[in-house]
Amino acid sequence: MPLQARVFTFPKDPEHPEQYEDAYTMDAAAGVAVVADGVASSLFSRHWAGILTKAVLADVPDPTNQDGFAEWIAKRRREWSEQIDTASLAWFQKAKLPVGAFSTLLWIRLLPVEKEEPGAFGASRLHGFAIGDSCLFHVRRGELVRTYPIQKAEDFQGDPLALGSVDLKRDTLLKFEELDVHCYDDDLLVLCTDAVAEWALRRIESGNPPAWDDYWNVTEEQWRAEITRLREDRQMRYDDATLLLLRVVPEGGAVEVVPLEEAPVTTETDETVEQPPAADTADDDWKEKFKSAGEQFVEGVELASDGALHGLKKWKKIAVRMCRDKFKKDGK
Repeated sequence: MPLQARVFTFPKDPEHPEQYEDAYTMDAAAGVAVVADGVASSLFSRHWAGILTKAVLADVPDPTNQDGFAEWIAKRRREWSEQIDTASLAWFQKAKLPVGAFSTLLWIRLLPVEKEEPGAFGASRLHGFAIGDSCLFHVRRGELVRTYPIQKAEDFQGDPLALGSVDLKRDTLLKFEELDVHCYDDDLLVLCTDAVAEWALRRIESGNPPAWDDYWNVTEEQWRAEITRLREDRQMRYDDATLLLLRVVPEGGAVEVVPLEEAPVTTETDETVEQPPAADTADDDWKEKFKSAGEQFVEGVELASDGALHGLKKWKKIAVRMCRDKFKKDGK
């Protein structure tokens, strides 16, 4: 059960495509596709998302097998730990290392129908798992059949569940949503990360769903121009946008994958680390001098464990008091 595919990506900051933190991969001939969204507030999330997507393609896991999945995710975590380079991290970034990186994950694959049942004639089995808010839209002859795993746009308001690159002893709290349905030749399977998915669900809820089939023929310039316009009109969040259009073709049919020429590479192992902003001018108030540093500190510790967080907050109070006294003494 092969697939034809088109791939669209657009980073949240077009001037810095290296900061794109989504990832995707597929085997169109085998009917397998994977998409992931690295959580921006965690370190090396782009690399973690890439590890997960490639690992699913190489060795499709079974989240319903608790022991087997624990072994699978442990291998991925070792890969992440062995491959990241922490030498250039700033102090506030190193505070995040104990909790690692996070990423959503969604994969689907087409399988033969194993038994006769109503509606199974001529069908394939569409099977998949998802954790987090990357989504699938299943379209047949222009009509939406289902959305998975999220059905309402309002559900994007909270923080999604995500897989962590460090074992925080919370894996038992993770819950994958399973998909096991029929699909047919010429069905369109749309995989996308959260920014595109939320926009699409809002369109569906307004009675004006996206014309997904139309995207099959758009150019790179048209795709990027539309995403830019949607962002400027506040119809889509400023976030990485990833869209996989997958069409089910008959067994033995032509397989074609058409990625955009300038799509970001998701297999890079180097991690771009955002450095602290330049210091403010000497004429600024001391509070303004430490505003950006304070924000960076909060970002750096917001995901830390409870014990570390308590100690870091205490350190922050002491550091701010010392800096405040110094600037008062210097007359600044």
